[in-house]
Amino acid sequence: MSVILFTAPPLPHYIVSGKTPMPIGSKHPNRQNIGIFDLLIVTKGCLYVGEDEHDYEVAQGYALLLRPDKHHYAYSGCLEETTHYWLHFNILGEWTAIGEETYRSERDTAFEEETQRPVRLSAFSTTSYTVALPQFVKLAQPQKLTEVIDQLIMMDQSTHLSGIRLKQQALFQEVILLLSASLRAGTPSPQSVCAERAASYLRENYKESFSAKRLGESINFHPVYIARCMQRMFGCPPAVYQLQVRIEQAKLLLLQTNLTVERIAEEVGFNQPAYFTSSFTKIEGLSPRKYRQRFTWTRE
Repeated sequence: MSVILFTAPPLPHYIVSGKTPMPIGSKHPNRQNIGIFDLLIVTKGCLYVGEDEHDYEVAQGYALLLRPDKHHYAYSGCLEETTHYWLHFNILGEWTAIGEETYRSERDTAFEEETQRPVRLSAFSTTSYTVALPQFVKLAQPQKLTEVIDQLIMMDQSTHLSGIRLKQQALFQEVILLLSASLRAGTPSPQSVCAERAASYLRENYKESFSAKRLGESINFHPVYIARCMQRMFGCPPAVYQLQVRIEQAKLLLLQTNLTVERIAEEVGFNQPAYFTSSFTKIEGLSPRKYRQRFTWTRE
């Protein structure tokens, strides 16, 4: 496995992202020297993608970073229904790729040398630093990463509005941090495994009424332990997490459809439109109707 190294500043630049469901037999596009990095994150099923002479099985919870200067191809169609996120970005400065073993050896050597060297910096100096991204990795926090990309996708609908592109670039740096952290991470802790499983279940079943007992039975953890793990990993208990997922889905429907607010409330699992409106307003700071008006405004 290769590691992509780049020096910052400048920081990588976000271009566009999306989420693609793929039926059995479908394949990743065959492309050559596309000039941008293509990050693939599988959330269901498996992608069979090659880069030059290296073939990868990108299963659920894994990420593959395709280089801008290589030939990418599918060496097999999907054997099951597969869903993946994709994200295109560019590194505006210089970058290089080295083997993982070489990277870890050089990193350890550099750390030893750095700790023995005195640091002398002026008050106004700008210090560059190296960032390492794994080319193929099991993600340490796949749910967090896809949540950030969901926000980026949502923002893509409103790039005509002032300040949105800057917010996207700032948010994209969190993708870089999470991807880089996966390279450093070892075996995931039991707490993170529990939280990730719970989050996956809640995202897949967000329309259903919340039940701590049903959640615990579905992922084989005690509800109290699940709540503790999710609070630690996501900063909120399961019921609040599910509510936030419903609001995320509602925002997409507000931007991408002409459904009424009442119908959207029903579509995302709310029995009472008034409760949907109050919950949405509390989380987003404005009502669903005002959110739609604000983010679908176009210039004359």
